[in-house]
Amino acid sequence: MSQFGEIYRDEDVDISVLHGKTIAIIGYGSQGKAQGKSLRDSGINVIVGVGDRTVHNSWKDAEADGFAVYDIEEAVKKADIVHILLQDPAQPAVYYSSIHAHLRPGQTLSFAHGFAILYGTIKPPKDVDVILFVPNGPGPVVRRKFKEGSGIYGAVAVDQDVSGHAAATALAIAKGVGSTRVGTIKLSFQHETEGDNFEEQVLYGGAIQLMRSIYKVMTDNGYPASFAYAKAVRSIRSIIDDIDEVGVEEYLTRRASRTCEFAVRTSGPRVINEDAIQQIFEETEKGIFARNWLNEFNLGMPTLNRTRRTWADSDMERTGKLFRDKFGMS
Repeated sequence: MSQFGEIYRDEDVDISVLHGKTIAIIGYGSQGKAQGKSLRDSGINVIVGVGDRTVHNSWKDAEADGFAVYDIEEAVKKADIVHILLQDPAQPAVYYSSIHAHLRPGQTLSFAHGFAILYGTIKPPKDVDVILFVPNGPGPVVRRKFKEGSGIYGAVAVDQDVSGHAAATALAIAKGVGSTRVGTIKLSFQHETEGDNFEEQVLYGGAIQLMRSIYKVMTDNGYPASFAYAKAVRSIRSIIDDIDEVGVEEYLTRRASRTCEFAVRTSGPRVINEDAIQQIFEETEKGIFARNWLNEFNLGMPTLNRTRRTWADSDMERTGKLFRDKFGMS
């Protein structure tokens, strides 16, 4: 066993534990489409559960993709495994209105993120298995990699193991979606959930804010908008794949210019506020981020809606659209 823990690959996992069982995908969005189609292609019986067909376009989407679609209550009754792929704050209301009362002993309740279980917004009955499987990528990438014969690194976790086979079920789902083609690990619900929340705040949030800051500083100081956009956004594409392929040090010493290497090693640390990163980590582990996000959602997402309007109309976004029109995605 390596420092990564045990890594599960296709040859380590028996997908036959899902044969003869029905998986109900609850929520046919980005992940629902990707995981549902991939599981079906792997020979698993998949149905889809959606709310009111007159309200949710996803009902028509799932039918168009060839799935049998049911009201959520009926899908839960027909399923052996209920795989919830709704956004985190929306899960409790749907769970208690349409899922909880219809669960039966021996079923499996499955998630793609541990938020609702870790923070207690969903409390499953004690007579069902509770698991999660999460691929480390957005739905379209998960599906594309699967169709290419590859997969996305993933993780599984078990919160309740009533049957004694909960881990085997989670790993079989991972195999059905393609993750064990490249490697899947076991985590706790806490590490999966709070690690993901931390990453999204610091890595995604920090990277996007860094792009916005670079663009603003350069344009404020007279640089052409197209050039500033290329430096702020497009340039990062040229290094990420290289770094992922060979590692940071190999990239810096073998592939980057010496000017770039000097800049990275001397100025890079000045950009990063490690105290702020540590503070965000501690807030995440204390549940402060989860509380703030649940409050935001329950209030109708006023902060998100306001910043969406502001950012969508920003000079950087307008420049980005023109840049892509003129220079494409190369």
